[in-house]
Order: sequence, then C-alpha cells, then structure tokens
Amino acid sequence: MSYVVNLDFLLTNLLSTLFPNNSFFNYFFSFFSLKGVFVIIWALIVLLLVFFEEKKNPGISRKDLKFVFLFSMSFLLTFFLADILLKNIFMRPRPILDTKYFILNTFSCPRDFSFPSAHAATAFAAATILAYFDKKRRWFYYIIAVLISYSRIYLGCHYFLDVVAGTILGFVISKIILLTNKKYYGA
Repeated sequence: MSYVVNLDFLLTNLLSTLFPNNSFFNYFFSFFSLKGVFVIIWALIVLLLVFFEEKKNPGISRKDLKFVFLFSMSFLLTFFLADILLKNIFMRPRPILDTKYFILNTFSCPRDFSFPSAHAATAFAAATILAYFDKKRRWFYYIIAVLISYSRIYLGCHYFLDVVAGTILGFVISKIILLTNKKYYGA
C-alpha cells in the first residue's frame, strides 16, 4: 500500500509543477477550480445548448427536457456520492493539510476530506452527458473537465489519485444513467 501512496505523492508533485507557479497560471486554474464558478460554467453550457436548440426548433422539446433532467440527475448524484458519501468514508486529508506532503501553492482549499475529488467527478459527469447529447463538441466538454480536474492538483487541493477516482466515478455514473435511460425509455 505504501508503494501506491508514494507513487501518488510522486505523480501529484510532478503534475503540480507541470506549469510554472506564477500569477497567470494561479488565476487561470483558480477560475476553473472555484466551486461556484465551475457549477456556473456547466450551467451556462447547458443553457446555451438548450437556447441554440430552441432557435432551430422553437419551443422546449422533449429532448431538451430529457437532456436537462439527465444532466441534473447525473451531476447531483455524482456530487452526493463524491462529496458527501465517499469523502466521509475514506477521510483522506488534503495535500495542504497532510504534514507528510508539501505543496508550493497557497490557494485556499476546502478543509474537508480529499478522496475522491468532487470537482473531477462532477466535471466528468457533466462532460459525459454533454458529449452524449452534443457529439460535435464533445472534445470541448472533455477539455473543460480536464482543466477543472487538473486545477485541483495544480492548486494543491487534491492528490493525483483523488482526481483519477473522481474522473472515473463521474464518467461511470453518467454512463449508467445514460444506459438506464436508453434501456427503459429508448434513445
């Protein structure tokens, strides 16, 4: 087990120094990392998609309602599992609170537990649902999810494995919701 923890520390240190620690990158990654801002980013994307779909086909369609419902269900379920349930089961300290670990950044991270990253989980849950409904721009949604997830490592709020676990959790929850929807309600 100590091998996995040491590898996690090593990868976290490596990734947190991938970009120079300067004011530009601190502001850039802080933008993607602040809890309220990342929720607003996804909400704006959802509203823009519904708005542009409505311009093509006036009126809110069943597809729009299904999209908003599945997006909300995936996002909220993922948030609940990652932030409320799993963090309180694993109770892993954040890198900035762990005395065995040193991070250069002084970004203000939450004081709750670290594993899994709820930011990464909800980002990939959102990206997976958006990519399913808007295949043309799926790369864009996953880039936003990667930036949100990486920002947590860069700012010293999460370890590498916290982010990987969150990414997998968000992706799997969304895929299960999409498959369940397809099985019971068709495409």
